[in-house]
Amino acid sequence: MNKAKIHSFFLIIICFGIQSCSQERESVKVKPQDIVESVYTSVTIDPATMYKVNSTLSGLISSINFDVGDKVDVGDVIFQIHDIQGNNTASNSKLNYQAALKNYSGEQNMLDDLRLEIENVSLKRNNDSLNYTRNTALFEKSLISDVEMEQSKILFNSSKNAHITLINKLKRLERDLKLSVEQAKNNYNSSLSRSKDAFIASKIDGIIYEISKEQEELVAIQETIAIIGSEDSFVLKMLIDEVDITKVKKGQKIIVSLEAYTGKVFEGVVKRIAPKMDTRTQTFEIEGEFTNPPDKLYMGLTGEGNILINKRENVLVIPLEYLVDGDKVETDDGLTKVTFGVRSLSHVEILSGIKKGDIIYKPL
Repeated sequence: MNKAKIHSFFLIIICFGIQSCSQERESVKVKPQDIVESVYTSVTIDPATMYKVNSTLSGLISSINFDVGDKVDVGDVIFQIHDIQGNNTASNSKLNYQAALKNYSGEQNMLDDLRLEIENVSLKRNNDSLNYTRNTALFEKSLISDVEMEQSKILFNSSKNAHITLINKLKRLERDLKLSVEQAKNNYNSSLSRSKDAFIASKIDGIIYEISKEQEELVAIQETIAIIGSEDSFVLKMLIDEVDITKVKKGQKIIVSLEAYTGKVFEGVVKRIAPKMDTRTQTFEIEGEFTNPPDKLYMGLTGEGNILINKRENVLVIPLEYLVDGDKVETDDGLTKVTFGVRSLSHVEILSGIKKGDIIYKPL
């Protein structure tokens, strides 16, 4: 290598060295400041007052009087449901009632048939009674035998008993048929009341957020067919992990960011804490209320929330981005392990490992 090439090579090395030295490492001086600990949670926006509209019977939706987004007042009829099964039951009950009425008082009812039979038996009883009376007189004059007298008595008693039996049977039948008529009538009236089309009205003043069925569509009893909620009043729904639930209390401030309002932050406050954990998700439901809500909110908006649970004043704090491997920082003496206290979204309290005034460097 000639001298000119060697000289150029060293110049390049010197230039790179100067450039590297000119790039100073980003650093901060460890100093006391305030830090706020928070619990992170996802956020969903729901109307403050909301309920699912369920069908009160199985049937066919014959009319839908409102659309999604319409305002409704208490008592406004939203759906009319035609009770197909109830109407079929009512028709059958009507037939049963008519049949019972016909048996009791129709042109060819069961009582008339029995009355005719009683009339025939009554005639026979009268005839046997006359024969018995006549034979008794003849027997007293010894004009007929004992056998003839006994046969006459037996015939009379038999026809008399048959007549009494049929009269009692008529009374029982009349009572039973009358009872059947009353029962059939009650069943018919009851089925009529149940078979009336259902008019499903709103229970609150609000807005219709969802209608899940269409006109002429079949619905089952207790099936959800709509969602109605308040129009201008909303709440924050949050799910808190069981490891953090003991830190959360009513009245704590919530810092909220919503996907629909990029770059904006809103505040709220914890209003309700569910007393029971959802075993499926291992979380507790927290409900919050905006203290400075956005201009416009919609059901189902999502975002993130931080519930402020603890504030530490005048403690050693460093930015989270200065941590190396999760529990170390780089100082002039190299990597140093630290222990933590309160952690926020951007900073962490340092309990030991470094002291006030130390310089730490941001990882490259």
